[in-house]
Amino acid sequence: MYSLEDKVLRLLRQQRKKPLTRRNVAERLNLRGQERKQLTRMLNQLVQQQQLEERKGFYRVRPQQKHVDGVFSQAEQGYGFLRPDDPEREDLFIPARHVGSAMDSDRVQVSLHFSPRQKKRYAQVEKVLERIHGQVLGYYQYRRGKAEVWPLKKSLRGPILIEPSRVIKNGDVVHVAIDSYAEGHRLARGHLIEHLGTAGDPQVDIETVIRQHDLPSQFSEEAIIAAEEQSGQVVHADLENRTDLRELPLVTIDGETAKDFDDAVALTKEANGLYRLWVCIADVAHYVTPHSAIDTDALERGTSVYFPGFCLPMLPESLSNGICSLNPDQDRLVMTAEMVMNDRGEMVDSTFYPAVIRSHARLTYTQVTDSLEGAEQSNLDSSLQKQLLEMSELARILTKMRQQRGSLDLDLPEVDIVLDDNGQPIDLRKIERNQAHRLIEEFMLAANEAVAHFLTNAGQALLYRIHEKPDLLKLQDLQQLAAQCDIGMTLGKDLQKSLQELLDEVKERPEARLIQQYVLRSLQQARYAPENCGHFGLAASHYCHFTSPIRRYPDLLVHRALKQVIDGQPNTAVPTGKKLFRLGQECSEKERRAMQAERDLLDLRRCQVMEGHVGEEYSGTIASVTEFGFFVELDDLFVDGLVHVRSLDDYFQFDPATMTLTGERRRQVYRPGMQVQVCVKRVELWRRRIDFTLIAGTK
Repeated sequence: MYSLEDKVLRLLRQQRKKPLTRRNVAERLNLRGQERKQLTRMLNQLVQQQQLEERKGFYRVRPQQKHVDGVFSQAEQGYGFLRPDDPEREDLFIPARHVGSAMDSDRVQVSLHFSPRQKKRYAQVEKVLERIHGQVLGYYQYRRGKAEVWPLKKSLRGPILIEPSRVIKNGDVVHVAIDSYAEGHRLARGHLIEHLGTAGDPQVDIETVIRQHDLPSQFSEEAIIAAEEQSGQVVHADLENRTDLRELPLVTIDGETAKDFDDAVALTKEANGLYRLWVCIADVAHYVTPHSAIDTDALERGTSVYFPGFCLPMLPESLSNGICSLNPDQDRLVMTAEMVMNDRGEMVDSTFYPAVIRSHARLTYTQVTDSLEGAEQSNLDSSLQKQLLEMSELARILTKMRQQRGSLDLDLPEVDIVLDDNGQPIDLRKIERNQAHRLIEEFMLAANEAVAHFLTNAGQALLYRIHEKPDLLKLQDLQQLAAQCDIGMTLGKDLQKSLQELLDEVKERPEARLIQQYVLRSLQQARYAPENCGHFGLAASHYCHFTSPIRRYPDLLVHRALKQVIDGQPNTAVPTGKKLFRLGQECSEKERRAMQAERDLLDLRRCQVMEGHVGEEYSGTIASVTEFGFFVELDDLFVDGLVHVRSLDDYFQFDPATMTLTGERRRQVYRPGMQVQVCVKRVELWRRRIDFTLIAGTK
């Protein structure tokens, strides 16, 4: 006996060349009463399932493409998705049993299928068109008579079997070539290329992350020679057409360990109540010319990469820490944004020009904060203290102005990795953002906005730093999480206002950091583009990156564009059109690469610290819930770990709608935002994984 759905599909397959209306279908099938009422709903469902297509009320069976090519993306759980080459097609789900021998990022060809039982489409890998991973970095593990290499990249299928070694120890980092790929229950096999070193060696850890993310770590010989040939001093010829600001009391304000100082600031409060602010940025474009060896290497990096105790600079150190660094009491070349603001933080006037400066002091964030909080105890001279107090005053005005226009205040605390003299991580320390951090941040934001407005008004092509509106579905997930924490959230027309109201409401609550993190995840990722879409997070109509050309390539491009407008001469080296668009994409990708590399090493360092705290108890907050347990973030340490359902004394059901686990016998519910007490059970460095157990009595 055929179901109504089967009858409809059979009819439309027979009428493949002649689509039918709903009425045609009902008449051909002689439908009456309740079946006619069901037909409309069924046709809509079949269209949603992409079995049928509908045009102007006519239905026909969707012609099926037998094969689709694209890039395979695999989840840790084994299943994956195909991102088709055709951008018009949606991503296709690939169940774990149909992945075949494909690995994450491979180009593959899939066949299309439909599951009548699950009422949804899926794909099956038929052929791997292009292998991306011929070699893999991983951790060596010898167990049960087998030598295995577990890839560092968790989405790659592991382990890979190799010949055992008497020299390599468990957890050591190795580089292997794959000889045969995993498929079904058959593991991949390979052979050893290189033994990078002992697990836990700080330099091995850094080298591993560098290789894993394909980070350029060596400058070309041509770039090194060119950088060293740059004069270590500003010479008279460099001062041509530059404003002399060497008498201006400019200062740099950076962290205690900073070596490259790319910004200096000065402020005067004028008799009419206006504030005149100078933001002077190292003139890297003077020393790094387009298409030179240094420029080529800088573009290849895109950005400096910062690891705990180690930096991969975008520029050779003879530049970044030398002639381009605004060291105190030394003449330096800069590009200056001179801005005049009123007591409401509004820009009254602005001008931009090349200059020469001499920084009067190298200040640290701690020094400045101490001076602002207790001027009578500060060792800074009175004129400098007065300037810092006026700077703090303007910074508060600018903060208030940005908040009123809708800028989001996402002040997430961070953790610093404390290292010993050998570079080994020994402790985790919460970083408190102080008045000095916020002061410099506000001044840099103001300069970036001012430059973006100036270049736009001049009709100059540039790379904007854009931040588009968040995805509505992600905001709905955030709204659901807030409801789980008994916090109301309205998604009105003014999304910035709704988000800031949520952040304000949770500020003093235990769930504050959790909500802040979810707000951050719900936002789009900022990127570089020549089309100005504004900056949602800052509520800025025009924004670019101008203030860090020593460590960000887009800032260097903005400096070149600014020089072109100031000089009034067209410069063919300043990119436009499609070339600028591609540069924006390239810089965005390299920024994400650097961020992921930094995150990976931080995760390892956190695990290494926590390895010494197995058995200790901590308080924490449930950050997320899954069907296999829940992740807890430890208070103040901001370390994540998993409490697996197997360690809980009950059988738990996961509800994805409410993001909760509920025990069948005791009805204990675990949800995001709950405060819990946990014990560190196990740390697996090679998996970057920390396991917790719930302490008895925790509710």
